[in-house]
Amino acid sequence: MPLFNRAFLVISSPAIGDGDGVFEIYHEMEPDDRVEKQYLIGNAGSSVTEAIRFVTQAVEDLPDPPITSRRRGLSIDAGGGQHGGTLTFTTGLEDVQWGDGSGGTGAGNVTKTDATGDDVHPRTRLDVLQYWIANTLTDSRGRARLHIGQHTDGSYGGVSAGVYGNAFPIDILNCETRRPVENPSDTEVTLEYRKTQVPDGLLSEVSDWIGNVTDPEFIAGDSSAEVPDA
Repeated sequence: MPLFNRAFLVISSPAIGDGDGVFEIYHEMEPDDRVEKQYLIGNAGSSVTEAIRFVTQAVEDLPDPPITSRRRGLSIDAGGGQHGGTLTFTTGLEDVQWGDGSGGTGAGNVTKTDATGDDVHPRTRLDVLQYWIANTLTDSRGRARLHIGQHTDGSYGGVSAGVYGNAFPIDILNCETRRPVENPSDTEVTLEYRKTQVPDGLLSEVSDWIGNVTDPEFIAGDSSAEVPDA
């Protein structure tokens, strides 16, 4: 049975550590999907040259932080168009998995990467979620995946794999929150995302290519650095 009544946002971040952050979403969950067809590879232009220019300009335009923290993510759709939407839900004191499990469960065991268990203040949940999002390049390398509906491999929620067999990778575009007046103990969250459309079986190749064109020697114009093939 696929995930119809809940979703799991899974985030992997080398900047945070080896464990994945898993965010269980079900309370007042309202998904909203849309597809807008386009015919460009990438959001900055239609060629490999444009993608490289986008990365190098991003590095040149920003000041002093370490190079790994000032990169912008690359989103590649391979002609699939803009396919994304929003996921609105509330989080409050419910018993859910919320992070990498490093803190145990409950309000007394919260860490900066985990707020799992019940009776955890919604503001704390928001802080942990935004910490993961802020420290992760959620792009075509698949570091953020959404398990929902038939898009799941069966790893979460005690369900079998959906017909597509895997979650889909997403770019997280925005994370907005508000406290409903009628129920101030809850926080309402709206995640705006875009599915990253890459051909089946090519995600690892895309990841390797992005890693090459963002290599410090390549960005710095080192004449000995090999220009990667697209």
